[in-house]
Amino acid sequence: MLIRRAVTALGIAGLLLVPATAAQAAPSSQDSTYLKAAHQSNLAEIAGGRLAEQKGRSSAVRNLGARFVRDHTKLDAALRKVASAENVSLPSAPNAQQQAVAARYKAASGSAFDSVFVSTQMDAHMAAMNAGQTEISRGSDTQVKDAARSAAPVIASHHSALEA
Repeated sequence: MLIRRAVTALGIAGLLLVPATAAQAAPSSQDSTYLKAAHQSNLAEIAGGRLAEQKGRSSAVRNLGARFVRDHTKLDAALRKVASAENVSLPSAPNAQQQAVAARYKAASGSAFDSVFVSTQMDAHMAAMNAGQTEISRGSDTQVKDAARSAAPVIASHHSALEA
């Protein structure tokens, strides 16, 4: 009888803990939005970098493209792990604005490609830096904020390289 009461009490206590655990597992809107936007940004940077490697007229643009592919592939792998741990479904493609920029890359060639690539990448990396800072200051999940902190110096170094 005593054992049955103890088992019943433990079972009830376990049921009471489940809702609290489930509530803690859901990321905030800020965290979820950041993960999705950062993933889309990474997808756009990887695709744009590949085009720069192929279409860039200058070796500087081709080298930047290769660097963006390498770095954003690593950033996205880390981001995907965090999103998976947080149960956040990530989009499968860049957003509409990023897709429009990709169309501009595909239509351009020669020095016009280089010019469009550098100017749009400056804007994209500035937006990514701002999104990361917003996550760091307003996010609530430690893993997501850590992902933004880890990405910040990489993105800032890309922006500096574009300025050069």
